Formats: sequence, C-alpha cells, structure tokens
Amino acid sequence: MTSSPSARGLLLDVGVVLFKSAWELADDYERVCGLAPGTIEGRGPFGGDDPMWDRYRAGEINEREYWLTFADRAVERGAPLMGHPTLMRSLFQHPELDGVRPEARALIEACREAGIPLGILTNELMDFQGRAWVEAQDWYPLFGVLVDSTELGARKPAAEPYLVAIEQMGIPADELVFIDDNPTYVQGGLDVGMPSILLDVLDPAAAFREAARLLGLPESSVSGSS
Repeated sequence: MTSSPSARGLLLDVGVVLFKSAWELADDYERVCGLAPGTIEGRGPFGGDDPMWDRYRAGEINEREYWLTFADRAVERGAPLMGHPTLMRSLFQHPELDGVRPEARALIEACREAGIPLGILTNELMDFQGRAWVEAQDWYPLFGVLVDSTELGARKPAAEPYLVAIEQMGIPADELVFIDDNPTYVQGGLDVGMPSILLDVLDPAAAFREAARLLGLPESSVSGSS
C-alpha cells in the first residue's frame, strides 16, 4: 500500500547500503578465485570468530580500521588483489560478482520512475574504489548528488557532510530520507533533521521498505519485501 509521502528525496550511504557488505561477498570471492573457504577471515554479525569485530563493537577501533584490517589479513592469507591496489577494489570490482544490493537497485528504480531525486553520502567510496571505476558504473548517473568525505575532508558523523548533501539535494532536511548501516551515522542524520533509517545487514530489506513508505512508494517495490 502506498502512503502519503512525508519525504521528497533519498540519500544513501554506500558500503553495506548501496553495496552489499564485504562479509556477504567473501564466500563468493573465495569460490571464483579458487581459494580455500575461510581464506578471508571474519563475518562480523553473520557469526563465527571475528576478534576485530568484537573490538569494533567494544569501541576499541573504528569502522575504517575494522575494514582495513579485514582486508589486510585476507591478503596475508592469500586472497589475490588481481592487479588492484587493495582487496576492497578486487572484491567489489570482480567481474563475476555483483556488489550492489538488489533491494537498493529496486528502490532506486522506483524513485526514478516517481521522479524522486537521489543522492549518495559516503565516507570513503572514492578512497576504497577510485573515482574512475565509480563513474563507470551503471548506477552512477542515477544519482544527482554524491558527497564523499574522502574528498570533502570531513567525515560522518560530523555535521558538515550531511549539511553539504542537504544543500546539494535542494530539499529540506526533514523531507530527505537517509539510510546508513552505522548507528552513529544515523544519529548524525537525525541531528541535522533528516528522517534517518538504520539498515540491519541481517535484514536489509526492512530499511528499504521503511524508506519506500516515507517516500510514498509501495513497499512491494523493494525486492525481498513481503
């Protein structure tokens, strides 16, 4: 059922939101590269032994430190870079893997059909993936705004990235839906007045259904919705 919209624009984080998580791609990467299962250690909230995830949850390291260590350890254990400078590029840019979350694709398409503006607010897309690759992706031209802290010089949850994104979107904060997987960054969105939704990597479709509802779109427009 479509509700009366309370929002007129959609702003997405990239890692774990627009993209699947590296945890979700790791098994397939091991398979297509002919690696032994478990070469890429750590599955975070998906279970198993992951001491670095425990340290992250305890506040001993930040999100960036977790992922950089995740990648470095995988390379040390034999995960190939395949000509890329980092594992994150090799993982997400592998031609046999689709790193974009299907629920995100579905909501993006529904927004495009409804004429709802789209934007990205990310801390390190360009740093992790490189601008040349990003601009070559089929989803890139669908977003009228892309604010990346790598290039801005201020990171979420500081207010500046949010405020820059809001200004560039040209939509009042309270009419702009923001989705992120990090509770601290979601709070940053709330602090500047945006309806902000926490994506649970174990149930990502729920966040996209909620965003669809706020945007006045059918929740059924999101793949995986019930």
